Amino acid sequence: MAKELGITGTQLKTWRLEIEAFGSMEAKRRQKADAAELERLRKENKRLAEESEILQIGEQANATGPSDCPNDE
Repeated sequence: MAKELGITGTQLKTWRLEIEAFGSMEAKRRQKADAAELERLRKENKRLAEESEILQIGEQANATGPSDCPNDE
């Protein structure tokens, strides 16, 4: 293959190794981006779950009516 391209076998090997290294760098970048997105989504999911819990507590409080606290009179 190197002869067909008019280069040395060493040069062809060097190019192959460079391409493989670049591919693994791209894979690492994608993996980091995916991990960051997953972390962001987990935080958002936690926040939404907390908001949902707060809304459910509020709905339950409204369903039971005003409280009978003696301090309210």
